[in-house]
Amino acid sequence: MRRGATLFAVLLLTVSCRREEETRFLNFDPETTSGHLVSGWSGWEKTAENDTFVWAQAREVKLNVTIAGGSDRVLRFRAWAFAYPDAPEQVVTLFVNGTRVDAAGLYREPRDTTFVVPKALWKKGENEIRLAFTYAESPKDRIPLADDTRTLAAAFDWLEILPPPSPVVRR
Repeated sequence: MRRGATLFAVLLLTVSCRREEETRFLNFDPETTSGHLVSGWSGWEKTAENDTFVWAQAREVKLNVTIAGGSDRVLRFRAWAFAYPDAPEQVVTLFVNGTRVDAAGLYREPRDTTFVVPKALWKKGENEIRLAFTYAESPKDRIPLADDTRTLAAAFDWLEILPPPSPVVRR
């Protein structure tokens, strides 16, 4: 009986001391992103250069990340808009745990987009990131001779969540 109690205490201590792995980088590939994509995403695809990416296939997509808490975060991603002739500007709006952070325009070619997310919006543990887009359209409906029937908003190459850079101290 005593051995069982000791084993239970060690197990409890191990579980309570184990820190959750904070999400820092998603490469939108099976190795780093599996389990993070919640809804609205395509499967993994590859560019001509063999880089992996995923499509946001809806006007709104969700992913979950783990944050240890404690500070503001810089959320940055490389993405490009699904573009077609006479397409309106594709704007992505970032929400963290249901609160709107900001919006930014996306381009036809891959570019980095950066948001600063205040620490008040993050909670310790699992957090929901939601991205809302101006449009999600089917290539078949918008591009002559296209046969892709999926709805596409934007493609994502990678996403990172980092503490903001430390201020420079000048003397």
